[in-house]
Amino acid sequence: MRIRVSGERPIDAITVNGAPSRIVTVTAGLVSSVNGKTGGVTIDAEMVGADPAGSAAAVLDTAVQAATDAQAAAIETAAADATAKVTAHATATDPHGDRAWASGQFLPASGGTLTGGFFADLPVRVLFAKTTSTTQHAGTFYQAGTSGAHVSALNVVSDNPQGSAFQLSGKETGLGTAKISHLNPGPDINSDAGAAALSLDLKRNGMGGTAAQGIFVTATEGATTGNLIVLRNNGRDDFVVKGSGRAGVGMDIGEAPEASLEVKQPDTTTPGLVVSGIASTTSPLFQTKTSAGTATFEIGSSGAIVHRAVAFFTGALQLGSTSTDFGGSGGVVLSMKNATTAPSTNPTDGVIAYAQGGVFKVRSAGGVIFDTTRRTVTGAKGGNAALTSLLTQLATIGLITDNTT
Repeated sequence: MRIRVSGERPIDAITVNGAPSRIVTVTAGLVSSVNGKTGGVTIDAEMVGADPAGSAAAVLDTAVQAATDAQAAAIETAAADATAKVTAHATATDPHGDRAWASGQFLPASGGTLTGGFFADLPVRVLFAKTTSTTQHAGTFYQAGTSGAHVSALNVVSDNPQGSAFQLSGKETGLGTAKISHLNPGPDINSDAGAAALSLDLKRNGMGGTAAQGIFVTATEGATTGNLIVLRNNGRDDFVVKGSGRAGVGMDIGEAPEASLEVKQPDTTTPGLVVSGIASTTSPLFQTKTSAGTATFEIGSSGAIVHRAVAFFTGALQLGSTSTDFGGSGGVVLSMKNATTAPSTNPTDGVIAYAQGGVFKVRSAGGVIFDTTRRTVTGAKGGNAALTSLLTQLATIGLITDNTT
């Protein structure tokens, strides 16, 4: 005989009508009566001491609802507690006790100040800095030390012979792409006499020599109409090279040179141009050439002038003095001062013209001296006395040779 038992938690569990149950097999023999009843006995819950039908489900539903309510309340309580803890964690100064340590080791994403150096040795770009600020620089390198030879705020080194060690590009309208400002460190006005705003050093680098250019200016996308070089220090363009290639010295600001080179005298005491020669040289101080390369005008190292072309003088010419002595004349006049020493020998060819005692003289290659001294002719005109005197005076000034008898 088998008896189904419900409402417990049997080991060999089955589920009947939603309630745990089990089947118990009885082998003690036939049952003669059940609770004093014989014959066909219907066993119900009351007979076996069980709860009435459906009461277990109601109890279960109540328990499940209570568990659900308890779980919901617990979740709500746990969520509130978690929120409070997260909030407290997020607002805490050092929730893990390691923020003070991390602050000394890492730079925050929001930026900050490094207390140590920065070093990077990478096969990719090390640094890229960009800003859209209208009031701040993208980067500043500041050497605050006040001593230490050749210790720079920025040191750029490159081993690449195919690329520039330092490149600049800008879109300025009224400023230089590179702006260098030298500040006198003091304390005197001459404390920085050995300094320079820009210094170039073309080194051999152990190669025995160098052919590098000191300064190179070009316009790879077409000639500029602006100045190539301007040096301005005295309220004028002390030196300027225009986009046309013309150069000027001492020019007014913005003034264009009238020639390939124009030199303007800066004041009444400074020479416009001085060229100094070197001793024991045959090379000229100054030389002009034709388009074919023929020298036409030279000034030697001694100051001697050599002119190999036609010379035109449209004004007066003064010889022997640095001040004019034209006697009030105008136009084309030749003035000649007395020779310090009159020639004593004849020229090998041509003549020698000179002044002596206020008289113009010419000495020929034959030794004849033409003298413009006013002579007096004497003697009677009725006889040969006057003629003889005239011939004598003409011979004296070198106009004739008197061979009369």
